Parts: sequence; C-alpha cells; structure tokens
Amino acid sequence: MPELARMREILSQERLFLVVQDIFLTETAQLADVVLPAAAWGEKTGTFTNVDRTVHLSEKAVEPPGEARSDLEIFADFARRMGLRDKDGGPLVKWRTPEEAFDAWRECSRGRPCDYSALSYGKLRDGGVQWPCTEAAPDGTERLYAGGVFWASPEDCETYGRDLETGAPMEAKDYRALNPFGRAVIKAADYRPPHEMPDDDYPLQLITGRTVYHFHTRTRTARAPELQAAAPEVWVELSAHDAGTFGLAEGDVAQVRTARGEVRAKVRVSGIRPGVVFLPFHYGYWDTPEGWRPGEHGRAANELTLTDWDAASKQPIFKTASCTVSKVSDGDGGLSPAPVGLASTPVTAGVHDGSLR
Repeated sequence: MPELARMREILSQERLFLVVQDIFLTETAQLADVVLPAAAWGEKTGTFTNVDRTVHLSEKAVEPPGEARSDLEIFADFARRMGLRDKDGGPLVKWRTPEEAFDAWRECSRGRPCDYSALSYGKLRDGGVQWPCTEAAPDGTERLYAGGVFWASPEDCETYGRDLETGAPMEAKDYRALNPFGRAVIKAADYRPPHEMPDDDYPLQLITGRTVYHFHTRTRTARAPELQAAAPEVWVELSAHDAGTFGLAEGDVAQVRTARGEVRAKVRVSGIRPGVVFLPFHYGYWDTPEGWRPGEHGRAANELTLTDWDAASKQPIFKTASCTVSKVSDGDGGLSPAPVGLASTPVTAGVHDGSLR
C-alpha cells in the first residue's frame, strides 16, 4: 500500500487482530496475530481463467509442505468451525472438494455473461476452454459479441457504472438515457494532473514501476537465483541532465525523499526523461534482518507514495509523487545494481543521455 509508514502504524495497533493467509512469511504476515499457511500452485487442484476467458484445470502435483493447506480447505474449514448456515439452516458451504466447488460455480454462472454451465473437470482435462461454455456452445466461445449482442442493455445491468472524474454511481435512468439500445459504451475523461505536482521543495516527478526480472514484492522471484542476480537490489534512475544538476553519477548512493519518507539507493544514469525519477517497487524488507520494517534507511518505493486513489475504481495511486534527490556518498566506480539491458541501460553504454538538445 502507499505511504508504508502509515500502513505499518495501522497494522501494528494492539486493538487490531490481523489474520494473514499466504504461502510465504511476507511483511504483512510478520505483523499478523495468526498466519494461515497456504498451498502454492502445484500443491492444490483448481481452475484458473486467462484474460482471454480460457479456463484451465491445474491439478495437484505434490503435497503442500508442513501445515500448509489449499485456500479451499482453509475456507471450508473456517465456515465449518464458525457454524455458518444458509437460510434453511443447512451448512453454508456444502462442498468439500475442488470439483464440488467448481460444480457450484458452474450453476452460479448459468445464464450470465461468464457462463461455465457446460464445463467440467473432464472436459478441461482435454485442454482449456473459453467461456461462455453452454449447451448451445459446448466447445466454448472464441469471440464475444459476434452477433452484435452485448450485455449492456439497461435490463441486463445490475449496476450502471460511475462518473470517471467524481466516482459517483450512475443511476438507472441516466444509464438508460445514455445507452437505450444496450450497445458497448466507451467513456472518455478529461486529463487531470496528479494531486501532487513538483514544486520548489520537491522539484522532480517520481514514478514507480517494474523490472522484467521480478514480480510484485519478489516473494517468489527473489527465490530464483538467476532472477535475483539479474536485479539484486533497489536502484534509483535519473537522466544525465538531472544527475548533473544534483551532483550525482552512476553508482553513487542517493537519497530519494518525498513529504512522507525517504529511500536510499544506488544511482543509475539512463536515458529517462529529465525531471523524472524512476524507482522499482519490488524491494521491501521481508528478506532483510528487520523483516517488516526498514532499518536505518528505507528501500521500498511505497515509503514515498501518497495516500490517494482513483475516484471510480478506488485503486490506490502507487505510480507517482513529487520528490527530491541528494547524494549520500560517492560510488565505487562500478555500475548500480540495475539491469544493464532494456530500458535501464546506463548512458555509459551509449544510450541517449536524456538531455533536451
């Protein structure tokens, strides 16, 4: 989450009882009162659906280690121990196996846009199938809306979307006026600058993002030696123009500071645009001696980001803030730990220096 100091303060409150279910002892798990060890993929059976609607069956290959259990087992056991009941007094969760849960979902989806009703584990063992998969389309559906029929009719909708700028929900009468024929709607919104823009105290625009070698907070990719070796530590990326302005060179240790916190990292001078500072968000504290909090200095990008969110989606705004940089110490003459290929290639390797000439 953004503004990590605030999140640590919230999650470590005595009055809060925190339960975490995860496959690794993450920073959040280290703060928890109870940790429920979960099985990873390959240690449990279930289905997953790609963004192109292809449903796949993943069957358990090995037993989970120690006391770890599948999400389904944990969920069903919790419901049983809590005595959760349906309106007729029967068990709320009636299924026990992954296939029984899938069959319940098939019935739940019947007649809806993501209709799985003609799918089965047996069919999925022959390969992935794209929903909707129905009696009328038993082999799945490769292309949606081919007949010009959309699930956007006012009569079909359960909600009607939101105003993209204010987040206010659209009422049925407004949606009906906007889309009386139930066609696809493409909404546009005027550009709005970030709530926090560079100023005299924080003259640079911080952006956070990924490196190709890591996924999210590295709880999995850092355990692959080749991936960890390719990007072993956090770095801060600046243009040659800004590095010169702030007295920084490749490999120097710099402090990146916003109104909320600071991060220390070695400098990569790259072809990034002047006025912009890049910091990868993968590096936290779970694999450091401190565990769930920074030591003397932070390295997690979200020490710097602000508590803000998109009005319509409510998604936190992780990607931008205003910052300043300063030198902490000279480098040793070598490169920073940033990858030397792709977008982060140093200017010493012949990349354009980012100047405006």
